[in-house]
Amino acid sequence: MRDVAIRAGMNGRLGTHRRRALTVCLTTVVLAEVMRVSFPLLYDFAGGVGFTTAAVVVPLMFAAPLAAAPLGRWVGPRAALVAGGGGLAVTRVIMQAQSTPGVAVAVVGTLVGLVALSAALRRSTESGDTAASAAFFLGLTVDTGIRVALTTWDAAWQSTPFAWIVGLALPALLAWSIVPELREPRAPATEARCGDSVALAALPGPLFALQTLVLANPAFVASSGQTSLPFAGAVVLVGLATAAVMPAARGIGRWVAGGGLVVVAAALTGPTGATGVPVWIGVVTGQACAGALVMAVCARTVSARPSTRSVRTGLGAGIGSLALVGVLLSYQISYEIPLGIPQPAFVAAGAVMIAALAWRVPELDRAPTSPDAIVVRRVAVLAPVVGLLVPLWSTLTWPEPAPSPAGERVRIATYNIHSAVSWHGRLDPEAIARVLEAGGAQIAMLQEVSRGWPLGGGLDGAAWLSRRLGAEVVYGATADHQLGNVVLSEYPIARHWSDVMDKGTGTMRRGYLGSTVVLGETTLDVWTTQLQHQDHTTATRQAQGRQVLDAWRRLGAGERSLIGGDLNARPGSPDIRPWFDGTGLVSAQDVAGDPLVNTSPSNAPDHRIDWIFGTSDIGFSDVVVPPTLASDHLPVFVTVRVAGAG
Repeated sequence: MRDVAIRAGMNGRLGTHRRRALTVCLTTVVLAEVMRVSFPLLYDFAGGVGFTTAAVVVPLMFAAPLAAAPLGRWVGPRAALVAGGGGLAVTRVIMQAQSTPGVAVAVVGTLVGLVALSAALRRSTESGDTAASAAFFLGLTVDTGIRVALTTWDAAWQSTPFAWIVGLALPALLAWSIVPELREPRAPATEARCGDSVALAALPGPLFALQTLVLANPAFVASSGQTSLPFAGAVVLVGLATAAVMPAARGIGRWVAGGGLVVVAAALTGPTGATGVPVWIGVVTGQACAGALVMAVCARTVSARPSTRSVRTGLGAGIGSLALVGVLLSYQISYEIPLGIPQPAFVAAGAVMIAALAWRVPELDRAPTSPDAIVVRRVAVLAPVVGLLVPLWSTLTWPEPAPSPAGERVRIATYNIHSAVSWHGRLDPEAIARVLEAGGAQIAMLQEVSRGWPLGGGLDGAAWLSRRLGAEVVYGATADHQLGNVVLSEYPIARHWSDVMDKGTGTMRRGYLGSTVVLGETTLDVWTTQLQHQDHTTATRQAQGRQVLDAWRRLGAGERSLIGGDLNARPGSPDIRPWFDGTGLVSAQDVAGDPLVNTSPSNAPDHRIDWIFGTSDIGFSDVVVPPTLASDHLPVFVTVRVAGAG
């Protein structure tokens, strides 16, 4: 009889359950983008105040949601949802209207969004309804579809009609889904079956950390999985469908799912993370584990007392916020400041927290699955399947490289693009593309190309520039699989190779990328690299330079070779000597340009550290170093003459 009564109560509120699930879905979509936008802005903030200072200040910012805990004595989940969801919608619209989203707006949007999602999950799971878990993964599905359609450059950074539609429609839908909360009568405390839960409220923080960094990150899958971005998007969508269909982990299943998620998190991330097909399998497996654990938290019934209100919900939201920044900030900042802990350990810690939250929820009888929950789960499973049309469209519309007629003269560029983050902190790969176009680059050697790093806004810079410029692209990882060197070419690339150098006294791995470009009847070997940047690492820079030169000699040095990049070495310094020590290489800027023109920093260049070298059988002319704030470096352009290329 009790189950019948519960079912009858559910059937009387079918519309309410679906609307609350929609609120979870839309909050997830909007929050995922706002969160990604905040990271490049925080990166720029850290560059201004110093990474050590940022390591203290940023966690303090993300501790702000803890203030929701004491307020929870007077503010219920409905008010928290209305305030947090409304604040998230407003900040997202403001970000769209700004030429460059403000760091304060983005951080506030992220923080209120985390509180809103915690409250939305609680409201959706009231009366034991189990639609919340599927609704969360449905939100990530919508987000992934939009990202793949935009080649991973979020709409908040753009001003195209489609970007404005995304930037206005999604916040408007979120607000629309929340408005009924203002009119809905307060339910008696005796009807609340899922109450004030720390576990439920804390869940979004570590869960978003893993989704943002790995599981729902198409750029991560493309770079680590060594595949195309559209195919990577398809892998992510398959993983999300798997997560949505998973039942709640019970008993030993919680340990299996938790252990599986920890293994995936540790195995796929960091400089030594897995590559290739194991990444595809790992992402789908990790989502399956995540889906079972999230369902376990959302599906359990928890008794609530009328006096509880939202203290635990607020506390959980604060804990989740700290977990989010603890995982992502620690992971990223450890590449600049050695923390003595391997990077995968931070991601694994986030997975452990998700598992612990699932284990913490008591094994009580589940409430009957409502018809609404069944509908939402079906939609959450079918949506990724339908969403596969987006990667298919991206593949079919991806431009084929159209090489210029081969001639003896080819325009070359080297450019440290700083993850496509401008001097003003704006993520803007379009500005990078325009700089390369304006300089007439037919072959570009790029450094610091981000492919899924949070600090790069989750952008796949290699794929985006390749699509935008209609160029062939090859990539070589450096710090990890999500940051590295790129060669873009209008001409066919016959082969490529890459490796990393010894880190020495530096803070992160550096590497080089070589490629053989076909120019009519002949070829040109094009190498790009970036060496260690700290002033006190001269010996490391020299050693890394010799490693690149040894590889160059080993792979057929002596004719038709270019080496360019950010060497972090000034003219006449000990750092640059290895490049002239019996190599026969010629510096393009010294023979065909103005040797006194500096390349860094871009706002007020006071040192020259970006170089292009060539073998003696290559002629240089027309070296240009144009002023631009699209990166923190200036590009170097040169026309090269390659005998026999016509």
